[in-house]
Amino acid sequence: MKKIMVAALAAAFVTPLALADVTIYGSIRADVEYDHFGDHYGVSPTNAGATRIVDSSSRIGFKGVDKWDNAGWATIWQVETGIGAAPASADQNGTKPKAFGGGTWGGRNTFIGFTGTDFGTFRAGNYDSTYKNVFTASKMSALYDDFLDSTDFKGNKGTWGQLQTRLNDNLAYESPVWGGFQVRANVGLDGSPTAAGSAPIYGIGALYNYGGFNAAAVYQYAKNRSFIQLSGVPTADTTGTTNTATPPVTTYNVTDGAKTDGIELAASYNFDFGLGLGLGWERISTDTNATIAGLGNGTLSWNNYLVTGNYWFSPKFELQALYSRANKVLAVDDLTGQQYSLSSVYYLSKQTRWYTSAVGLKNSGAKGGYQLAFQNNSGSLVAKNGQTDFTVLTGFRSDF
Repeated sequence: MKKIMVAALAAAFVTPLALADVTIYGSIRADVEYDHFGDHYGVSPTNAGATRIVDSSSRIGFKGVDKWDNAGWATIWQVETGIGAAPASADQNGTKPKAFGGGTWGGRNTFIGFTGTDFGTFRAGNYDSTYKNVFTASKMSALYDDFLDSTDFKGNKGTWGQLQTRLNDNLAYESPVWGGFQVRANVGLDGSPTAAGSAPIYGIGALYNYGGFNAAAVYQYAKNRSFIQLSGVPTADTTGTTNTATPPVTTYNVTDGAKTDGIELAASYNFDFGLGLGLGWERISTDTNATIAGLGNGTLSWNNYLVTGNYWFSPKFELQALYSRANKVLAVDDLTGQQYSLSSVYYLSKQTRWYTSAVGLKNSGAKGGYQLAFQNNSGSLVAKNGQTDFTVLTGFRSDF
């Protein structure tokens, strides 16, 4: 009798797990790097060099699929958490590289949705904008996203893809692929509009693949937000930040009548003999609808450019090179950022890669001009006006 009860109890716990289609996955990514920080117009950094371990968006996740009784349809869900995070305070050079031991539960792509064979996929939750995921979750990724974060050039403070972000109140749709063509779209909702009105974020993109050729076109529009207010904002929600002044003052990332548009065009080709080449162009236009010190008001527009390439010497060994340029950001003549790198990648196994890279980051901004720092995706390099930074690194990525 006792054995029967034990068996029944075990079955009660095992059966739900057996019925659920759940996958545990993740990736540990980190590098050891030496960062050198140059002078910026005669001002020497407190520490010109630093050696450290930097996290490259390590993560762990859980995802599931529940097939409906209706054939061809299923509920999908995912909870993904970053293992690394930036420290609470800046180091001596004013940088905040990501390190192990942090991350908010569900802080990465976390959603629930449904998918249908002829319908496509719908997601609701914390999820990358279309402006971002076209380059991070598609066949474009091999040329535009296969880097450690300290080599990655994309993001709001980067030299390309400056409007790419993750939105934590996002509705996202991906169509099926029809003859190599796919449409993606998203709406970042605004759950707490201010007196300036709501500030949603809209995105739409198209992807095309034919053999080794890949192309993408993406457009994003943010209402009632200038570029400075939109840059780095992880949500379309306009919830304000209240300071400790007396009386307290609440600041919202929103301005009535402002708007920010972005368009990205990119193409890549992978040749049969192992060479891959890619080009990217981005144009950002922002209407501040307010006077900003050093910029004035009105519509400010600028272009960003990207050239990237890789070559496979063998199925296990790859060489990567890139150059990206943010040209005259915020329409300031000398405010230009450039990032360039050369990397080797060796596949030790199907899951583990060994990276070695050299990365440079340069800011041509004037000493007395508008101050805007550029940085790589990990935050280990931050170039202030007139500053050139450089890093050499070696690191690993192991997926599970």
